[in-house]
Amino acid sequence: MKKALIITLLSLISYSLAFAQTAEDALRYSRVFYSGTARFNGLSGAFGAVGADFSTLAINPAGIGLYKASEITLTLAPNISYSSTNYNGTISTDDKVSMGFGNFGVIFSINPYTRNKSGVLKNINIGFGFNRQNDFNNHVAINGINTKNSLMQSYANILNEERTPEQYVQEDFPFDIGLAYATNLVYHDSATDKYYCDAMYGGVIQNKFIDTYGSMNELDFSIGANFSDKLFVGMTFGVPTINYYENSIYKETRTADTIPNFISLSFTNNLHTRGTGINFKLGIIYKPADWVRFGASVHTPTWYPSMRDQWSSSMESRFTNSDWNAYAYSPLAYYDYSLTTPFRALGSMAFIIGQYGLISTDYEYVNYSQARFNSSEDDFKTINDQISADYKSWGNIRVGTEWRLSNFRIRGGFGYFSNPYNRGTNDSERFQASGGFGYRAKKFFADVTYVWSKMTQNYYLYDETMVNPANISYYTNTISTTIGFRF
Repeated sequence: MKKALIITLLSLISYSLAFAQTAEDALRYSRVFYSGTARFNGLSGAFGAVGADFSTLAINPAGIGLYKASEITLTLAPNISYSSTNYNGTISTDDKVSMGFGNFGVIFSINPYTRNKSGVLKNINIGFGFNRQNDFNNHVAINGINTKNSLMQSYANILNEERTPEQYVQEDFPFDIGLAYATNLVYHDSATDKYYCDAMYGGVIQNKFIDTYGSMNELDFSIGANFSDKLFVGMTFGVPTINYYENSIYKETRTADTIPNFISLSFTNNLHTRGTGINFKLGIIYKPADWVRFGASVHTPTWYPSMRDQWSSSMESRFTNSDWNAYAYSPLAYYDYSLTTPFRALGSMAFIIGQYGLISTDYEYVNYSQARFNSSEDDFKTINDQISADYKSWGNIRVGTEWRLSNFRIRGGFGYFSNPYNRGTNDSERFQASGGFGYRAKKFFADVTYVWSKMTQNYYLYDETMVNPANISYYTNTISTTIGFRF
């Protein structure tokens, strides 16, 4: 990028960045697709009443109370993501391979009952480490022909609706429309006092390539206790971190030379979001009989007091009446704000079938309309009202089972994450299926799990009243491998 790329003045930032955060951003950081150990993943996360697995610190911290010995675990979780997009009848596919950690954790078990041989307190356990909560690694390709309009026309419409004076276009819209104006993709006609573009009636091939990467991980610090092998309680102090990158390139190219002057445009965006938050989790597991367990937990809203966005963009245009391409670059922008994600509550049940196996289920309640942005510099009322209107609550369901064959384990699970949208313009249900096996000895264990998931989403290249949605299907394939030692 040219040296003309500069740090924006505060006055310039304040205008455009007030609109940088969107309802979609709030949803992205509010949805949690728990990951962790291979055993946890093998049951699709249905561990709220099972316990004795490090990943339960992020679901129901009472699960730490079921440990009888100290333990250390490490999980590797390489991921292959695949996307398929249908835009105006054209199918496009893309894929991406990424490496990652599912979790790392240590549990220390203290057994006062062994020393005293009396009392209801059987164990006090302390644990710390991290669990993965979301994986942002994806490639998406969108391709298709638009015979009705173009990105340039949407820009012209905005300028005409707001009646933006020509001398203020680049100042008021430094990250998109101002770049199009600087590269002659939109222009002002003084005779009509309106803005126009060359491809106002479409006739362009539209392409967008989106590369996202990063993750949400949570550092968990937990303590739990076992009372009479009947009642288990626990508490987790969580420190989640967000690290999200999105790089995209949008292109338009004329389908024939019937469009005067215009040949092509290329619009590039780069975004990096990071933040650190805090939350608390309280949980309980009750075992009225050896064959059944009930679990419940609550998660406070997660507060991210120091979110930061950093982004920039650039535009390139090409015309028939010029031997060179026109380029324009935005400033490099920063913006600090805070985010609060929703409260969660989980109810769980597990049936223990003697020494043979178990069946478990979790129901998780979360209301995505409760997410809120905040800033000391700007008013987020409009965006927060949109979050309240666009999203809803329903819940997520996870079901899993594990069966024992001597020292070996066979596992399977299913997860359903409901559509968070309140309106019919989108549908982001996620389905998950998993299967795996493990080996468990007295001092050592190893587990392997394969997890498949699918989620669909409607994506609009620009103004949804002008373009058809690109229907995107996301597929992920994750193989997690856990090794652990007891001591």
